[in-house]
Amino acid sequence: MRVNHTANVEHAVKRIVQPYVSKRKHVVLSVGILRGGERLVYGFGDLRPFGAVSYDNLMYEIGSITKVFTTSLLALLIAEGSLRPDDSLGKFEPSLPGRHPVTLAHLAAHTSGLPGFPVFKAWCNRFDKTQHRDPYCHFTPQEAFSYLRNVPPGKVGRKFHYSNEGTGILGRLLTTWLGTDYETAITERLCEPLHLTDTGISLPPEQQARMVPGYAGKDEQRPETLLRDYPGAGALRSTLNDQLTFLSAHLGGHPNEELCQDLLISQQTYARHSKTIGVGLGWIIDERGKFAWHNGSTHGFSSFMGFHQDRSSGIVVLSNYRSGLLSDSVDRIGLDLLDLLKRP
Repeated sequence: MRVNHTANVEHAVKRIVQPYVSKRKHVVLSVGILRGGERLVYGFGDLRPFGAVSYDNLMYEIGSITKVFTTSLLALLIAEGSLRPDDSLGKFEPSLPGRHPVTLAHLAAHTSGLPGFPVFKAWCNRFDKTQHRDPYCHFTPQEAFSYLRNVPPGKVGRKFHYSNEGTGILGRLLTTWLGTDYETAITERLCEPLHLTDTGISLPPEQQARMVPGYAGKDEQRPETLLRDYPGAGALRSTLNDQLTFLSAHLGGHPNEELCQDLLISQQTYARHSKTIGVGLGWIIDERGKFAWHNGSTHGFSSFMGFHQDRSSGIVVLSNYRSGLLSDSVDRIGLDLLDLLKRP
């Protein structure tokens, strides 16, 4: 089914999101579509606690969509000739040998051999009330580098294994290389050139007032997520407006044409998840459906960003509920909308 008119799109969006919205008492859902130069915004949920704020200016935790910012930073550094995707981690980390088999591209494409995070440590973290908001507080960067020192060379680059630590380490290495911290690097290299005024980690009072409270399970309010050691894995907060602008740069629709061109590096295939699924620098590339995407989930938020590979249209979905089953998630909403908007 192809949707041509704005009124039809609005009707389709309402139909697709209704099952999700109806099950969540405190839901505030923001949906954005880029198509043919149009920017369409739809919102669901009670805005009264936020005064005159619109759905596209509410602040959300975007979770692992942060990873696409991290890998976009890598793409820009590759484009300017400062780094190469096959640069060894030994070039950046003194504790690793100079010709260490893991490269920057391995971290960005989740083929470094690093795990997501240790199950035992994650279980312990559930009961540590002093650090309960930081899901990585029991897995330090030093432990990650220790793991990498011992990873068998034959394991590197062979198998996709989604790793929060891998992208978190990538963010640390890039910002150390730039001589700054993660938030500053993202602000200077991406947010300022793209005019993303509502994307960051530490929020001033005005942005904090627009921050939607997060929920999980049966309408249980959740604390904010803090990632002290691994901000590049999922620490950013943002608005639908900023995320649509960021996505427009990946679609080549932003006025900063040079940056748009540089970001294309992130959309190349660097690894494989399966026969029909490739992996770019951050992006998951569905070669059968001809679209690329990434999602995110924190203690109380979930997010989805995706676009057709012909760069004709894209989707952003932000929710203040933690991700659930695929059949009842913002991923499902995003995938259904991508399918709806695809060209014949």
